[in-house]
Parts: sequence; C-alpha cells; structure tokens
Amino acid sequence: MDSFLISIAGNIAAGKSTLTKALEKRSGGKIVSFLEQVDYVKKHGYLEKYYKAVSAYDRLKGSKLDGKDPGQFLKVKEEAEYWGYKIQETYFLSRLLDLGVLNELLRDGQSVAQDRSIYEDQIFTKNSNNYEYITDEDYRKYLDLFKLVMTNKPKPDLIIYLESDVEALKARIVGRSRGEESELASAENSYLSNLNDLYRPWIMKCGHPYLIIDTDAIDFRTGEGLEQVIEGIIQSVPGTRRLFE
Repeated sequence: MDSFLISIAGNIAAGKSTLTKALEKRSGGKIVSFLEQVDYVKKHGYLEKYYKAVSAYDRLKGSKLDGKDPGQFLKVKEEAEYWGYKIQETYFLSRLLDLGVLNELLRDGQSVAQDRSIYEDQIFTKNSNNYEYITDEDYRKYLDLFKLVMTNKPKPDLIIYLESDVEALKARIVGRSRGEESELASAENSYLSNLNDLYRPWIMKCGHPYLIIDTDAIDFRTGEGLEQVIEGIIQSVPGTRRLFE
C-alpha cells in the first residue's frame, strides 16, 4: 500500500504543528505527525541569539554613524552573519537527519504529516542573504550543499502552505509566549513580513504539488475548517482519500 508524505509549510506561528497533529488525529493514526527534532537549538539558546543579533543589525543598517566608531557597526554586522549562517546550518543538518527517519517510515508504508520540510530552508536562507545575515559566499556554499545532498531524497507528495497575515502571526507569537520569539512580535520588526514576501513565490515555483490555505479564512482548529483542508488534500492527491475514511 502506498504511503504519502504531506509537508506543512508556513511562516513562524502559522499553525504548522497544530495542523500536523490534527491530521494524525482525524486519520485515526493512518497518518503520523512528525515534528521538528531541534530541541538542542532552543536548549542552547541559538534562536534567541540569532533573533537578537539580526534585529540589532537591522536597527543599525538605516542609521548614520554620526561620528560613532565604525568598528562597532562592523562588530554588529559580523555577529549577525555568524548567527545567520550558524542557525541555518544547524537547522539544515537537523532536518537532513529527520529526512532519514521519514524515509524509513515511508518505506514501511506509514504516511506522514511533517511540520516544516527541509525545502523551506531555502526561504530562510534566501531571506538571510537578502538582508545581509548570510554573506554571498556562504549563501553560494549553502546552495551547492543543498543541491548535492538532496539528490534522491524523499519528496513530499503535497506541500500545504499556511498563508497568514503578519499581524495575525505576531498576535499568535505573543499568545504562545516563547521568549526567544518575542523580538519578532514588536511593531517595528519586519522579519516575519520579509519571510511572507518570499513564501508565495517559493510555493508556486517549488516543483511539488501544493495546496494554499488562507488561515484567516479557514480555521482548521474547528471541525468544519479541518474538513475543508482535508477536502483540499484529497483533491490535490486523490490517493489520500483512504487515509480519512
């Protein structure tokens, strides 16, 4: 019997984990939810250091030196570049390990709903390069590595992109109170908006079957909303109907 890999994509706080677990429950276990295995990133404070470094650089980029020490500017920039590449490298390697586990599940005939796929790394890395958190040299290195290691890796049968308004994302970040994300919810912070600008072009050019869910219009936390998502899944990949019967 065929197994299916459904990847849930979307910006930070779009509801990926919530939908992943909801699909497992609704399928009665025919789909298992697979959440990111990156506990050590938070355990060692990588995310907090990354957000702090890039936000500090963003605040300086548009301001004049006005006689201030240029060395301080360069120090802040180098800190952003260090954590920009460090966080992306860490996530990429972690998701690569996850892909090995996913491959075994799929080979055993188990369908999987995955909270964020490795393919989304391309969005975050491009954003970091666009805003000078990753140097051009490191960005080219990343692209070469991605192309090399992703050959013959399992591909998603469907990517569900959860599209969300930035203000809604910031409200959810405040609501879930994760300390490392607090910087992102501030009114002047444009990190989420920058990512949102990249997501729609990426999903439409990703080369995989995709389904776009407007999370402001469809609340999949409700039974009715979840059924709308499931109907979209079945229409996109007809063979998945048996998972929800």
